[in-house]
Amino acid sequence: MFGNFGYFENPDYSKYRFGWPGLIYSAKPWLQFWGGLDSYYTDNYNSANTLELRPFAGVKLFVPNQAKIFLYNFTRYEYRAVENLDTHDWDNYGRIRSRFGVEVPLTSRAKAWEPKTFYAFTDAEPFYRFDKNEWDPVRVRGGIGYVVTDRVRAEIIYTAQFSRSSPGNSLEFADNILQLNIKVALRKGALGRLFNPGS
Repeated sequence: MFGNFGYFENPDYSKYRFGWPGLIYSAKPWLQFWGGLDSYYTDNYNSANTLELRPFAGVKLFVPNQAKIFLYNFTRYEYRAVENLDTHDWDNYGRIRSRFGVEVPLTSRAKAWEPKTFYAFTDAEPFYRFDKNEWDPVRVRGGIGYVVTDRVRAEIIYTAQFSRSSPGNSLEFADNILQLNIKVALRKGALGRLFNPGS
């Protein structure tokens, strides 16, 4: 089981994220099934506030290798239901997001993914919206992480987001996102088994 808690600040809004306990099932060292429900409350400064419910289900595939470099694809389906808290009207649509990523230890293979070591990562994630029948947005991320202990990891992540100003237009650079991500496990070694299976 897992959960997510987040706070986002933007010149136009503040957003709070609470991911209800989700489930991850590791069928094989290279195959995981994910499911859960994310919820977001957005405090918009110049428009109505919103509440979003986002149930999702997905599959994460790893490419086995001896180098302790983690190549993966995480594809999931999300159903987005967004309520305007002034009118109580709902807007909803489905989308697929598919993240292609790599995580590389910045140390010798013998010490890879051990406490007090660094790692780097990057990924690209296109989103397909069924209501518009097009790919929008596309995110490209990169960052550096630190294995604090067997139960704690910290990451600094930069994301560039590309989106369409209107349907049918080309994707254009739209946003910078800078994120601090802290991963905490209640059981020793759980983060390694989850994010670096087979290592």
